[in-house]
Amino acid sequence: MNRILVLTADEDLFSVVEDSLNNLEKVEIQTFENSLELVNHYLSHYASLIILDIDLLKHEIFQMIQVLRSIHVQTKIVLFLSPENMPLCSSALSMGVLSYQIKPISEVKLAEIIASILQIPVNH
Repeated sequence: MNRILVLTADEDLFSVVEDSLNNLEKVEIQTFENSLELVNHYLSHYASLIILDIDLLKHEIFQMIQVLRSIHVQTKIVLFLSPENMPLCSSALSMGVLSYQIKPISEVKLAEIIASILQIPVNH
């Protein structure tokens, strides 16, 4: 099973994506609006992918990445952000973040990104 933890204010988007990915592969997406809740959950439940909304974290993103990396270095991290937060990306990428995506993003595109990262099929 592929577990994905997401820090987001848009739970509905990830619910739709989870449904489309689960048709072909077992995927569990858990959303959090609070970074501390995400970290507490991650301490006891490994995730193969973590998606962080920089707009919720702002400059705390660097501390969050460090904490997540100290728990499990092999977990892939992807950032979602508004265009105005682009300056934060280069530093985050140097910390081992896999990629970043500019919001807004469609359910289809998000499903394709997750499927590509986890190397699983996607059902359109």
